Amino acid sequence: MVPILARMSVVIKSQHETSVMTGNYEMGYVCGLLCRLAGIAPPPLETPLKLQEQMMAALEGYSTEDEREKNVIRMLKYYKPDDNLDDQVKELFSMGLEENRPWQR
Repeated sequence: MVPILARMSVVIKSQHETSVMTGNYEMGYVCGLLCRLAGIAPPPLETPLKLQEQMMAALEGYSTEDEREKNVIRMLKYYKPDDNLDDQVKELFSMGLEENRPWQR
């Protein structure tokens, strides 16, 4: 997996209300990105399911006018992660945390 492909997938999917997240790589990037955009402290990377649960709890009450952010939050909410938390998921999480131009292709 080339990490930039997962990032680009999220950028493209963020523009459509009907998009779905298709893997833990995308989820890792989305979680890091949402931490950055919402000013949330990054949760520990224990399991993908715990990461998803902690992110959704941290985003409770978070409001944004940006439709792209709303779309990625919705994708995260309905995603069903598997048990894979490999180095690339962690790398994509870090990429999201460090993202300076989140919607640029």
